[in-house]
This record gives sequence, structure tokens and C-alpha cells, in this order.
Amino acid sequence: MSSNPPDEPPTKIENSSALSAKAEKMDPVAEIIGKTTTHTLRIQVTKPGEVGRNDFLSITHQGEEYLLLCKELWREKGKTTGQCSVVGPMPRTPFNPEMLVYKASPRIVSAALGIDIPIEESVYAGQLSDHTVPVRLPVKQLGRLFIVGKTGSGKSYTTAVIMEEFLKKGIPIVVLDRHGEYSSLKIPAEEGNERFNVEPRSYEMSVIEFADLHANPGADLPIEALLGTHPKDLIVSGQGTIINFRGLDLGIQEALSQEILNDLYQAAVNREIPPFYCFVDEAHLLAPNRGKAATTGMMRLIAQEGRKFAANLVVITQKPQLLDTTVRSQVGTWIIHQLTDVRDVDITVTSTEGISKDWGEDIQRLDTGQAVIAGDAVQVPVILDVRARETTHGATGFNPLDFAEPQTLEELEKRRIRLRTDFAGRIKAAVERFQQLSADANGGQAPQHVHALRTELQAAEQKLHQLRDENNKLAVRIRKLQIELEKTEKKYQKAMNIAERALAELKGKKK
Repeated sequence: MSSNPPDEPPTKIENSSALSAKAEKMDPVAEIIGKTTTHTLRIQVTKPGEVGRNDFLSITHQGEEYLLLCKELWREKGKTTGQCSVVGPMPRTPFNPEMLVYKASPRIVSAALGIDIPIEESVYAGQLSDHTVPVRLPVKQLGRLFIVGKTGSGKSYTTAVIMEEFLKKGIPIVVLDRHGEYSSLKIPAEEGNERFNVEPRSYEMSVIEFADLHANPGADLPIEALLGTHPKDLIVSGQGTIINFRGLDLGIQEALSQEILNDLYQAAVNREIPPFYCFVDEAHLLAPNRGKAATTGMMRLIAQEGRKFAANLVVITQKPQLLDTTVRSQVGTWIIHQLTDVRDVDITVTSTEGISKDWGEDIQRLDTGQAVIAGDAVQVPVILDVRARETTHGATGFNPLDFAEPQTLEELEKRRIRLRTDFAGRIKAAVERFQQLSADANGGQAPQHVHALRTELQAAEQKLHQLRDENNKLAVRIRKLQIELEKTEKKYQKAMNIAERALAELKGKKK
């Protein structure tokens, strides 16, 4: 071994490293070789099998601990060599050759990555891949979230995990659910998960679902009820509002989404509703990069301005290249599942803050349930094993009634009846015109008709309130008249009695 430079006595470094390793109960797994810098170094693995690609390692330099990420490994002449980069703060001077390298402890990893956020302020997303270090994302940094991945990569599963976390904290969410996947939030998972410390849980009492009841019999309210629902009824602390579009034509989905997004944005600007998150599934259909959609302008507006008014956007898509560039450029935090399309990978890498080109290969190799998290919510990109869901992962057309216990069925039915009664007046007016909306959707007139329906319905409700007020006033007037009539009848009867007595006295005198 070569000696250390004179300005850094060997005893100081070795003693510091030894004390750190002893404190963490670790043995060295590698040592530095060759040329070093302040941000990269090469290692020779001394314990084969203990160091793998994307593993976190640690080293003590000038009395300070630094976190390393092993980005590449290769074998040559019977020895395993690796290339590492510094994660987080870098030293002022290059590392010394032949310094010992250790497996990083959870304490060092959490501190360096900035993921040791208090439970009450964070979203528990899972654990670092191949580690037991929990990944907690600060809620205050999740204003604009992008969840992306090819079909089957786990993006819908991850989306539901984020929804569960928000609902647990009482944060209201509204979900534009194209395929009807998220009604499964009502049904607890069959079993818990020890690794992630997750227990089965149902969010049935926190979720209200609007849908075409013919295609989705487990929903709470018919989709038409949206046309008369104020944002205050959609955005309620602790409530998840699911707009299930399964079974509806894309034109109608567009029209309803336009109205919902516009109303939510205006209500947020006017401070009529609390801070919320809007989840937009298959977002590339509502804000396409090419072609036109009635919702593109509103999607752009919320992406650019929504956070100022606590209208937070969660965009979910399997094709980043198909998403509107303005919406995509406003994303703050990316949760990236496996992508294999070269164009999607390239767009993701170039659009995500903190990710370099060498992450492209990692993104293509991710397993189902793994994701790269980068952007505002983390100090450096990390690879995550998404935690197990508390609820059942539903497929297309998932019907919660198929899984409900008999006693729960009765409770669900009572709840639906109550909700339908609450919305009855508005539903009646909306249903009368919903068929016209369906007929005109493909002709591009749907958004205008939805707006006209909303205006007409609001006017009808206002007229109904006026009629009720007039009816109440008439009822009061009638009651007053009844009282006056009763008094008059009493006076009349009294007068008749007096007259009869007088007449009887007069007849007696004549006799």
C-alpha cells in the first residue's frame, strides 16, 4: 500500500474510519484505487458479492462521512472493480487512494438523501431498492407530480399508494379515472406486508365515486350528478372523489373533465375549497402533444398556475412523448417506472431535473414495482421499491360489491341511497339533458353543452330556492289568516249567542 499525503496523516483517517465503522458495526467491503476526484472514484471490491450496482457505500474523508453510489461494476483478472460517484455534498479535496470503503448505514443514507422526513409531514412511498431504508417524500414538495411507466410497470399501483397516503393525512383528492381502476380504494388488501410494515385497510368511508352506474354498479352516484355538484362537495378534507369514466365516450370524458377542471381551478382561485390534489389518469389524452383536446388549455393553466392556489396536479401517463410539452415541463417531481421506448426514455431523462443520461439504462431495466424518483421531492435521484398497497389492486371494471361482506353491502346501499337523495334535485335536471350531451360529444359541441347544462341547472336551482322562499312566506301568511279566521269565528259565535239571548228576552216580555 502506498502512503497517504503528508497533509492528511494516516492515523487520523484510519482511526476516524474505524470508529465510524465500529459505531455502525460494519466491515470494509472495498478500497479506493487509481485516480480520484472530489466527485468520482474507482474501487476494488474486497468482499465479492457484498457490493452491487446502485448500492450505497460510505467513506470517511478528513473526518467527514460521504455517501457514494456505485454506478458500475466489472471483473478483470479475477478482481471486481467499480466506479462510484459522490451523492450529496462533495469534499473540498480529492479522496486518498487505498482508503477503506464501507456499506452505507441507513442513518448515513437517509441523512445524505434527505428522505428522513417526519411521518406527519411526508408520504411513505416505499424503501430504497435492495435496502431497508424507508423513502418518505415531503408533502410540501409534491405540488406537481408526474407518474410515468409503460403498461404493466406498476404506475397505477404506485398512484394508488400515493392516494392512500394523502387520504390518511386528510388531504382531499379528486381522481379523473379513465379505466375505473381506483374504486378499489374501497376494498382492503387480502393481507398485510411485513417488509413495508403495511396492514390491510379500506377507504370506503372516505371515497365518493361518480360513474355510469350501468357499467360500474359499485359506484355511489351517477355521472350526471357532476353537472350539478359544486366544487365544495367534491373537495372536502379527508375525502377522495373518484370520477370514473369507464364506459363513456372520450368526447364526453373530455367535456366533463373540462368542466371539472375549470370549476376546481376557479374555486381554488377564489379560496372556496381547501388545498387538494387532482389525479389525471392517461393525461396524454386530455393534454396531447399533437392534435387538439378541449381540456389542453385548462391542463396547462393548472400545471403553470395551480400551485399558487393550492390546486396541485398529479399527471399519470404511459407515454411521456404524447403528453403536452407545457404540462410536462411544469412537473416538479417524477416517479419513473420502466420505460422501453427509446423516445420516451430520452424525453424522460432530458426533462427530469437531477437525472443524467446514464440513468436511461437504469430506467429501461427497472423491475415491476420499482421506480426512479427525481426532482423537487429528493435531493438526488433514488431507485425505489414501491411499498405494498393497503387496499386491493383493482383491474379494469373492478366492482367493489363483488368483494363486500353481506353486512357491508347493506351499509353501502344505505350510503348510496342517502347520497342519491341529497343530489336528487340536481340529478333530475341533469339527466334530462345528458342524452343530448352524449349525442353532440363527437361533434365537438360537448363542452359548450355541458357549460349550458351547468348554467341552466344553476338557474333552475336558484329559481327553486326562490319558489321555496315564496312558499315559506305563503305558508306564514296562510297561518296568519287561519289565526285571524279563528278569531273572527269566535267573535261571530259570541255575537250570535248575544243575539239569541236578546231575542229570547224580547219574546218573553211580549208574553
